[in-house]
Formats: sequence, structure tokens, C-alpha cells
Amino acid sequence: MGRQWAKRETQMLAVVESTVGMVGDLQAIVGKAMPEIPSLDMPLLESHAAPERKVG
Repeated sequence: MGRQWAKRETQMLAVVESTVGMVGDLQAIVGKAMPEIPSLDMPLLESHAAPERKVG
């Protein structure tokens, strides 16, 4: 069960990283016309990505 959760966590982090990358690309294209997305603030992402767990 622990391995399944670790795999899902890895998948979720990959989705978040991809989303942040896509938003960054869109901001580069449209500039200031794109509204800010509060839930994608950097401190929030760093707090979720910081802890690493060892599964085993």
C-alpha cells in the first residue's frame, strides 16, 4: 500500500510541475494580460515538494 501511495504522490508532483511549467509558458506568451493564479505561488509548492519519504 505504501508503494502505491508513493507512486501516486510522484504522479501528483509531476502534474503540479507540468502545470506550473505550462502557466509559465503562457505568462511568457501573453505577458501581463494573464491573471495571477494564487494557488500556484512558489512558497506553497515548495512546502509540498520539500519532504521526501523513503518507502520500504
